[in-house]
Amino acid sequence: MPQSARRGEKINLERCGRAVPRASSDIYAAGGKSNSQRVFMTLTVAACAGGAWWVLLGHVIPCTAARTGRDLLLGDENRRLCLGVALTIYFVRLLFTQFVFLKRAVGWSEAAAVGTWILSIYIVLAFAGATDAAPFTVGTGAGCLLFLLGSWTNSYAEYDRHIWKQRPENRGRLYTERLFRYARHPNYLGDLISFSGLCMIAGRWWTFAIPLIMLAGFVFVNIPMLDSHLRDHYGAAFDRYAGRTRKLIPFVY
Repeated sequence: MPQSARRGEKINLERCGRAVPRASSDIYAAGGKSNSQRVFMTLTVAACAGGAWWVLLGHVIPCTAARTGRDLLLGDENRRLCLGVALTIYFVRLLFTQFVFLKRAVGWSEAAAVGTWILSIYIVLAFAGATDAAPFTVGTGAGCLLFLLGSWTNSYAEYDRHIWKQRPENRGRLYTERLFRYARHPNYLGDLISFSGLCMIAGRWWTFAIPLIMLAGFVFVNIPMLDSHLRDHYGAAFDRYAGRTRKLIPFVY
């Protein structure tokens, strides 16, 4: 068979999702369970959540103030309680993501990067919320609602796709229903909304660097990489889907 014909056959097989994976850099094509990595990330976030509660309950701020000589006041109790509960909810969501929704393998480098990022988030939000003495306001309550909305968006999108994929007639097909009709990555949008809500609960404007960094990561890294993987796997079906939906924000982007 001519070389050009063999090349064409390989591309066609790739379009049908039956070819050998392209490159190791495509993390979304990795197979396997990688339970050790999942357990590592779970324990890391559990430790972060426990440390956040330790800070929010007021066991760290007085000692930090004494050591640094800074005038650090313990923040509003309702704000600290809401932030602790929200960070715990995020931990529970991560459990479902790691052990139920996520089907691909997770490498150690990815597990370490995710663990470091989440550790940074928990430290920043915990200290921000624990030292904000401003009273619980309408804005704080709006942050709680925003967090719940984002958590629902992420979890519902993942759950609905998971249930759809479990049906034998849908195996190997591209999921484009419910929230995925309006954006290709509603789970990412849910994370942006929920973490924006967390920042509003914490009450410090500079914490909004967290969702901004997340947005940059989604736009420049995760979405291009995942879209490339989906295009290789589903071919024309994904091209048609991408042509009628936005990437992240319905009707906008």
